[in-house]
Amino acid sequence: MAGNRYTISKERLPKNMYKNLVSALESVGFSTKESLTYLTLLELNEALPSTIARKSGIKRPTVYVILEQLQNKGFISHVNKKGGLYFRAVAPIRILEEEKNKLERLKIFLPELEKLNQKYEVTPQMSVYEGKEGLVQIMEDTLTAKTELCCWANPQIAMGLLEDYYSTYVKKKVERKIWLRGIFCLDRIGQEFKAKGKEELREVYLIPAEKFPFKNEINIYDDKVAIISHEDKVGVILQNKNIADTQRAIFNLAFEYAKILDKKEQR
Repeated sequence: MAGNRYTISKERLPKNMYKNLVSALESVGFSTKESLTYLTLLELNEALPSTIARKSGIKRPTVYVILEQLQNKGFISHVNKKGGLYFRAVAPIRILEEEKNKLERLKIFLPELEKLNQKYEVTPQMSVYEGKEGLVQIMEDTLTAKTELCCWANPQIAMGLLEDYYSTYVKKKVERKIWLRGIFCLDRIGQEFKAKGKEELREVYLIPAEKFPFKNEINIYDDKVAIISHEDKVGVILQNKNIADTQRAIFNLAFEYAKILDKKEQR
């Protein structure tokens, strides 16, 4: 069939145009074979199944099935003639009218359909990720942020597992101009992150690890909160606007206090 698929219109239509017609019919719910069958009938006006099979390149047993499907959809009709069952395609305008009718019916029930989905819009969506690859997926998702990143982390713990990935992450973050505000534990790596703040697009304040022993890394962005336990090699992304906004507000409160602690540590 593949070799003959678009041969029935060679003399009347360019091959590419015929393919476009098939695609157009597929876009309104026809299968490829239904499209070929319907177009064949348009060209032949009316035909026996054997003729349709020969002209379209579709096997005859399959043609019988497709003709029944098209007839059930109201896109073809048949008539007994000279001892045979001849099929004819309805006018193409009928397909357009049918699609318009479907859209009109859908519009009537659209409010009810939206109600069904409303509860899922406010239900927090949570995705769980495991292993190093899973944690990289979480970090990659933070790079889709349209807002700034608000991050709590113990850099020494975080870098232990993702050290070989981190340079790639920072490069992507800078290229995408994603700004980060961070509250990090005070250690050598935390100090390096702060020192490179301008070039790596981050504002970081350091707090004493012994007083605030962060075990997890938390990133807040857009309507998401990503939580990573590096030691357990597991993480989640929680998506809900109100939850993200509240966590962002808590972060902002802590960020102001972190500035004070950071200054004390620098004395």
